[in-house]
Amino acid sequence: MGRTVRDALVTALDNLGKKGLKKFRNKLNDWEIKRGYNKIPRGQLEDTDPEDIADLIRKYYTDSYGIEVTLAVLDAIDEKKVAEDLRADLGNVNSPPEPVPTREHFVIEHREDLISRMSLVSPILDDLLGKNLLTDEQYDIVRSKPTSQEKMRELYSYVRSWGDKDKDKLYEALEKHNSPLIQDLKKKNLKRA
Repeated sequence: MGRTVRDALVTALDNLGKKGLKKFRNKLNDWEIKRGYNKIPRGQLEDTDPEDIADLIRKYYTDSYGIEVTLAVLDAIDEKKVAEDLRADLGNVNSPPEPVPTREHFVIEHREDLISRMSLVSPILDDLLGKNLLTDEQYDIVRSKPTSQEKMRELYSYVRSWGDKDKDKLYEALEKHNSPLIQDLKKKNLKRA
């Protein structure tokens, strides 16, 4: 009997260490779950070890969606190396249930470039406020930051919790107000494919 999805999840969660595991549990508690699935109750996740967490993920989300959630949460807490190792480990699993998503949403995949290269943030914020993706308070907080990079970093603190449809609206605003940058990042995607 070879490796299982549970084995891969346990290994990944073990690799987080105590502090990382706590961050993972907290973010998993707040994660937006697809319709048709129930969130793991907060009380069940408290003081759990990697094996218990892996079992809860599989119980509440099944193997395929559980992997998707785990990878997204790992990326959200900046545990990119652990997420990368999990993806590689899943290649050793006997008959994976479904292919694991390898591509993140464009605005997440290109987060670093969008933060460092975006020069005009205000029109994007105006669009997002107009589409009710930002509250007035969030809008004011982002606008108060002194540099474009800090504005984009603050904006991304909200974007992490958005679903794909909301991220699509951000993408549209970015493309509308900085098409050359978006086209350049699309070319990078084509070169990688």
